Amino acid sequence: MIRLASLASLVLLTALPAYGCGQRKAPEPKAKAEQAPIDVELGKVERRPMPRVVTLLGNVIADQQSEVAANVAGRVIMAPVERGQKVKVGETLIMVDSKAANLSASAATSQAELAAAQAGQAKSDCGRAEGLLAQGAIGKAEYDRLHTQCKAQELQANAARAQAELQAKLAADALVRAPFTGVIGERFVNAGEYVQPNTRVATIYSLDPVRIVVSVPEAAVSLVHKDAVLNIQVSAYPNKLFPATVSYVSPALRTQQRDLLVECKAPNPEGQLRPGMFATVQASVGDEQVVTVPSDAILADGDVRRMFIVRDNRAYELVVRTGATRDNRTAVYEELPPDTLVIRHPPVTLRDGAPVASGAGARANAAQAAGSTTH
Repeated sequence: MIRLASLASLVLLTALPAYGCGQRKAPEPKAKAEQAPIDVELGKVERRPMPRVVTLLGNVIADQQSEVAANVAGRVIMAPVERGQKVKVGETLIMVDSKAANLSASAATSQAELAAAQAGQAKSDCGRAEGLLAQGAIGKAEYDRLHTQCKAQELQANAARAQAELQAKLAADALVRAPFTGVIGERFVNAGEYVQPNTRVATIYSLDPVRIVVSVPEAAVSLVHKDAVLNIQVSAYPNKLFPATVSYVSPALRTQQRDLLVECKAPNPEGQLRPGMFATVQASVGDEQVVTVPSDAILADGDVRRMFIVRDNRAYELVVRTGATRDNRTAVYEELPPDTLVIRHPPVTLRDGAPVASGAGARANAAQAAGSTTH
């Protein structure tokens, strides 16, 4: 029994170091390093007189649009245009086989020349018949018969000449040409196909200028008139205004919609405005004192406008309603205290609540933060 007790004591003494003073504590996790301030450029909120605008809705359409028809029957031997290609007025869209048309035109021309010669001979006979009638050499009945033949030959000559002109036109129509300068939207036929006079060949759009059809509510009718200049905005270019001149004002309102249709034209040399685009139209109604910010502080995300203000050296994101732009400042329809700081050219990495600093202060804070993380 004494031996067993001694053995148990020995085992216990051997196990004590593993659970006694030699035990190590687990290291405590380090505190997460504070994000270094982002260097930003700041601007101020100011109240300034800005144009007050009323926003109207509209749609962009082509100045001219046409689905060109073949206007001739035959087999297509060449279709040199492609979708998106710019063409000038009179440029060939397709070429139809014109051999049969040319032969018909030649035959018709010959028939017209023959009829003209016969009409000339008949006219000479009529002249002689008048002399014979005056001399009493022929009777009145014979004279009337000759005069009728003369008239008939003249009418046949006119008909033959018209037929020759028609055949010549059909031969010329073998070249289907662009009716105006524009851009090919779609080509519907290829070489080898057979076309009829009513077959669609291509769609062509004239895009400079473009038309904007605007719906003006009854309450805003007094704001638009012929030759007035409106500013057009589209979602594809949210920071750009396209000036447009009113070219047509409907004489009457639409009864059910209670609105007035107005059409204006906008220069489009770069082709940025495209038919089918939804447009917002700004009509100015004078100046008003409003909150403004530097235009480069506004971020556009579709129809949403955002910006960042600075409080306690942190950036806070705001969704705002914007108005007109003048002298590189944009009206903001939000209540912001004067001298509120806003961030110009916000970095794409900037997030709500991020620490920020301006200029040298930001670089010093960043260096200090970097130094603290190394210790």
